[in-house]
Amino acid sequence: MPPGRHELCELFPLSRSHCSPRCSPCSTEKSKVIISFEGGEGVGKTTHAARLCSYLSEKSLPWLSIREPGGSEFSEKIRPLFLEEGLHVMTELLLVLASRKENISRCIEPAIGTGTIVVIDRFIDSTIVYQGIVGELGKERVQSIMEQTGTWIEPDLTFVMDSTTEVSLGRITPLDKFEQRGIEYHNRLRKAFLDIATQPRHRVINTDKIIHAVQEEIISLVERHLNQCSSHGR
Repeated sequence: MPPGRHELCELFPLSRSHCSPRCSPCSTEKSKVIISFEGGEGVGKTTHAARLCSYLSEKSLPWLSIREPGGSEFSEKIRPLFLEEGLHVMTELLLVLASRKENISRCIEPAIGTGTIVVIDRFIDSTIVYQGIVGELGKERVQSIMEQTGTWIEPDLTFVMDSTTEVSLGRITPLDKFEQRGIEYHNRLRKAFLDIATQPRHRVINTDKIIHAVQEEIISLVERHLNQCSSHGR
């Protein structure tokens, strides 16, 4: 996966929060929710992850905002290594999983059971797409490696942010090695994300719409999910 763009994870107890739990669909005791934002370059993942966190703050709900690779002090040290040109795709995978393993240990697991909502800019689906499918390591192989290393945690809700490639690339000034690649590469990314968005947790969001319409759609889906969890006694 390429890097997400967020700050270090920090824990804010209610109104402003960045360090949280993992959650499985409506499980035990306190409410635990993981929401991931996935998709190619320039589709609005970072923008709408931040807007969701602002909404959660307005509702006095504790939240964690984290990016991959990065998010914790250790994991941020991995980012410049990950962005070096010419890395073997397996090296990219191992760097991402090293970052995630530390984030799970230092940020996510400590917050489990506290009722904090975790919002992640890129997670397991980006690893599957960038390293597994487009990077040609193999989808099943990459998932197996994640399972064996304890870095495969399924979110409760995943927003696959989708935009026509020409529109999405027009939104960004290419900064890193992924953003600088040609349109054929980005078309492959888009197709791969849409192809894997088949699980109940996936919601494909058309981000060619105006930003406020996209935000309202995301908030509506998050509210529905949280209400469903509440009704199941989470």
